[in-house]
Amino acid sequence: MYRKLQAHCNTWALSRSWVYTTSARKRTSCILNRCSLRSVTCATAAQPEDIFLAEELQAGSRTSWLRKDLSVVLVNPQIPQNTGTIARTCAATGVGLHLVGPLGFEIDNSRLKRAGLDYWPYVTVKVHKSWQDFYAFWSSQEGQKRLLAFSKSGSCHYATPGLYQTGDWLLFGAETTGLPQEAYDSVEQSGGLVVRVPIVEIHVRSLNIAVSQGIGLYEAMRQIDGPPGTQDTP
Repeated sequence: MYRKLQAHCNTWALSRSWVYTTSARKRTSCILNRCSLRSVTCATAAQPEDIFLAEELQAGSRTSWLRKDLSVVLVNPQIPQNTGTIARTCAATGVGLHLVGPLGFEIDNSRLKRAGLDYWPYVTVKVHKSWQDFYAFWSSQEGQKRLLAFSKSGSCHYATPGLYQTGDWLLFGAETTGLPQEAYDSVEQSGGLVVRVPIVEIHVRSLNIAVSQGIGLYEAMRQIDGPPGTQDTP
């Protein structure tokens, strides 16, 4: 039966364009699969577990380049790729990253590593088990400090002149539920504000958290650092 079917199939008239298109698709698929496998392998090799994510803020050379005037806080993040992308931005800006549990993924999730590429060794991260643990840690920090929460329902536009100041901690909530009420209560107690990144909600409910974080962080740096060239690169 198989031979009869094969013989029948061999009599089909296939157009040259169809054969070319099918072959090209197969070659492209094969190349993409090989590239994907290669990138995952390289990323894994470049990110040993002992340097992938530090549970405590490191001392010495690891934080010698770290900005002391700004911090990014992700509260209950759910999507590892978003957290990996944000970690990459923190590495590029020299800003410390705080992850507040419960998290929606394992800390060694492969997608988390992949999104951060080979920059994880250059990200300073502190993991907090809960909001209460984070707030206790934050309260114990010396010097000027304030919590700024980002929300589409915030009362203050993210680009308001003079909004940001030294010692600000930028809070971003879970992709699905946003920030918990206790976080908003802490923001008010700290003398902080709820910041809005405006969007047209006709077709889109919200921005990706990594996009919001990039918008807020770079605007904060622009306001705190002043015009380009007036401060040294972190």
